Amino acid sequence: MKKQIIILTITVLLIVVGLSGCFGSDNENIKELNKFVGTWEHGSLQDGPIIIFYSNGTCIYIRDHAEWQIKNGKLVIDLLYRERILTLDYEFLDDNQILILTDDMGQIDDYKKI
Repeated sequence: MKKQIIILTITVLLIVVGLSGCFGSDNENIKELNKFVGTWEHGSLQDGPIIIFYSNGTCIYIRDHAEWQIKNGKLVIDLLYRERILTLDYEFLDDNQILILTDDMGQIDDYKKI
């Protein structure tokens, strides 16, 4: 009986330790997604385009309705009416108040949170 309790205790402990890594990564993903949520104006261009990211996975991307997500470490924007998907590298600076987006052609755009 004591052996069964020890084996059960060790099994439960291994399951808890194994699952704790899963919960941590979800929290990190949520934190990363929350960095985007809000209104961003182009930092370099006077009266440049605005991007609005909503927490429900939709956005306004330069006047187009779109859906967005983080996939494989990249920002993926699905422009619904243009039937076009953008895959962008991103970087946050200045305590997450500056967003740098780089497309696959190497064009870099900077945005600041307003």
